Amino acid sequence: MRLRQHFDERLDEIRSDVLRMGGMACDMVRMAVDAAMNGEIELAGEVIRSDDEVDFLEDDTVNRAVLLVMQEAPVGRDLRFLAATLGIIGEIEKVADDACKLARRSTKLQGSFPAEMKSALLEIGEQARQAFASSLRLYAEYDDALATQIIKSDKEIDGQYKAARNRLFELIKKNPDATEHLVRTIEIFHALEHVADHAVEIAGRLKLHYSETPPLPPQPVP
Repeated sequence: MRLRQHFDERLDEIRSDVLRMGGMACDMVRMAVDAAMNGEIELAGEVIRSDDEVDFLEDDTVNRAVLLVMQEAPVGRDLRFLAATLGIIGEIEKVADDACKLARRSTKLQGSFPAEMKSALLEIGEQARQAFASSLRLYAEYDDALATQIIKSDKEIDGQYKAARNRLFELIKKNPDATEHLVRTIEIFHALEHVADHAVEIAGRLKLHYSETPPLPPQPVP
């Protein structure tokens, strides 16, 4: 009984740090969108600097998860959950990277994000961030309906990204001199589309895991 309790405590610590890492990445996405919208160079810099902390937490959490597998040799549900967790950590790290890419592109725009594209940026940014936040809630406490909702939301976000990209292509045709500026704007939208993709990947991993095994006790989102 004590061995099982010790294992569960270590597993809960890993789950808590995964959620903390995810919360940091989610904040980075929000700040990066704000930086692009409002031309806040310092805020963009804060996003970029935050990536080091996420990378450190990623390395530490992965190492502890691998060590847990090596020391405890879990099987069945526990092993599958740890395998899913390692994949999810990788997806969270990619979200943080996409937030950094967005922030870097926004600094190159030098505070001149196209005014007519701001509403589209705000909408896609919020939807992508909400999809990612929902995937973190799914990791904390699995709900199959929520998993399905996240996966289905990807089509809508993809459609919004393509509409924004097409509009920017039209602007490039009208004003070729602004091509470099507008291509960077497309890259900002693309980074957000990738954030939604990572949320879908997390939902898919969890859906597969819980289709094979009953859910673990819920872990509150920090």
